Amino acid sequence: MLKKINKTEFKQHLKNIHVFGFTKVNNFILPKFRKILLDRVVKEHKKIGIETKDLKGLPARDKKDLRVYNLPERNKIFTDLISNNNLEKFLKPLINDPYYRMLPKNLPNYIVGSFTARSSGYKLDLHIDSMFPFQGSIPISILVLFVLENMNEKNGATVVVPGSHLSGNYTDRELKNVKTITANKGDVLILDSRIWHGTTENKTKKSRWLMNVLFTQWWLKQQVNITETIPKNILSKLSNKQKQILGYCSIPPNSERERVNTKCGYDILKNIK
Repeated sequence: MLKKINKTEFKQHLKNIHVFGFTKVNNFILPKFRKILLDRVVKEHKKIGIETKDLKGLPARDKKDLRVYNLPERNKIFTDLISNNNLEKFLKPLINDPYYRMLPKNLPNYIVGSFTARSSGYKLDLHIDSMFPFQGSIPISILVLFVLENMNEKNGATVVVPGSHLSGNYTDRELKNVKTITANKGDVLILDSRIWHGTTENKTKKSRWLMNVLFTQWWLKQQVNITETIPKNILSKLSNKQKQILGYCSIPPNSERERVNTKCGYDILKNIK
């Protein structure tokens, strides 16, 4: 589903993330899967049966968006995408816990914090997805944006402030010096979640779909109760690695009689059916 990146390109992408806070991988989604993913997102959006503006707790700025929440519960193709080995190579050196001894070091131990599809509406102000700012070379979460339709300044492009992930500060929403990222369908943006980012307003009458995945270190609270919402017909087809990425190896215990650790290995998955 995702193309293999050669070592030279890979090193440059990692350097971009560390120095600038983001990178763009051109044509990362293989051509034959771009339309499949877009069609599935559009289909799932039509099935929701509720307008975005009517969702409880949604900020006014998001009322014109088109959104699909919790994609892993809707179709296995979404979990297949985010567990792809070529994406895993980016994420493991960035957010894998090196002291997670319940799993071999060659396996991922990060999890999905949220997985949403969004088509831009109003301008999205600068914000950070790490929830709080901090300085240091190690991020706690990484935002991955799968571009499903061409995006530009007119239809809701992503904007970033390069280097802001190292500032240790919350965003300055009055800042005018931002970088607009144009991208084609099939491109993928990978961002340190601390980077100041947002979108331009979608001034067209057309959709601009992309998928937003927040990958986090295993101990962070998920933004959606993913492990309680995956249907059995999907869950039964997931591999151990996929279940772990969705959070099944780090579910808090109900009491000490169950267990006392929150980071577990694949052995705990035998009880997940």
